[in-house]
Amino acid sequence: MLGVAVLLTVFNRREKTLACLDNCFRQFDSLAALEKYSFTVYLVDDGSTDGTADAVAAQYPAVRLLRGEGGLYWNQGMRRAWEEAAREDYDFYLWLNDDTLMNEGALATLMETSEFLRHRAILVGTAVDAQGQYSYGGRTRSNRIVEPDPAIPTPCYTFNGNLVLVPRSVYRVLGNLEAAYRHSFGDYDYGVRALRKGIARVVAPGVLARCDRNPGVERWRDARFPLRERYAYLFSPKGRPPKEQFLYDSRSKGFFGAVGHFISLNLKVLFPKRKLK
Repeated sequence: MLGVAVLLTVFNRREKTLACLDNCFRQFDSLAALEKYSFTVYLVDDGSTDGTADAVAAQYPAVRLLRGEGGLYWNQGMRRAWEEAAREDYDFYLWLNDDTLMNEGALATLMETSEFLRHRAILVGTAVDAQGQYSYGGRTRSNRIVEPDPAIPTPCYTFNGNLVLVPRSVYRVLGNLEAAYRHSFGDYDYGVRALRKGIARVVAPGVLARCDRNPGVERWRDARFPLRERYAYLFSPKGRPPKEQFLYDSRSKGFFGAVGHFISLNLKVLFPKRKLK
């Protein structure tokens, strides 16, 4: 039987987290008759104050619950979940965001597609928002979402980390997410690292999940906030920390591309075009 570790990191989204886990376990049950896969969920609760951890422990005692203190954010939380899961040397690692709900048959599609590709490629699931527009998934080099083919896998440059299947063969080459990132960049960076190692990044057939885009405009670009606040947010974990941004850009665009983007980010902070809503 092939073992699959499902990795999540959560913070203060109790109802979304519980809905995601309910969705997960329904997917597991749908594959149980095959007697081919076993699933174990590793969930990092990063210091939630809304009762998320206690609710997960009570309703889903099979979940391997890990606790943070509020400073892990997405990338570090996922790193911790993966580090713990890797001790058991699973056949697959499935990244999942707790605001992402898989469509019926999505997990089966990922597993079947991975088998078709001989478990040597990173598989990415495409999500749509409430309006049916693509929200997350595989990305082109210019950061456009790759439209999934209804029947066959489609190559991509890199990907969002909402729903991603990483076979053990890939993990043994790339390892965990990059330790230098706190919140963002880790998923995109993993795709770029895979490219450098000659590992295929593939969008699975069809739309596999539902997930709305994060609302609003980033504060570092919003002229309603004073310059000091814009820069403070830029340097925050959920902004665009320049050192982390430069590391990712240097890997994906090269040194001069990274320098150009660094200048561009500063100009956007200094001279936002309008008061964005």
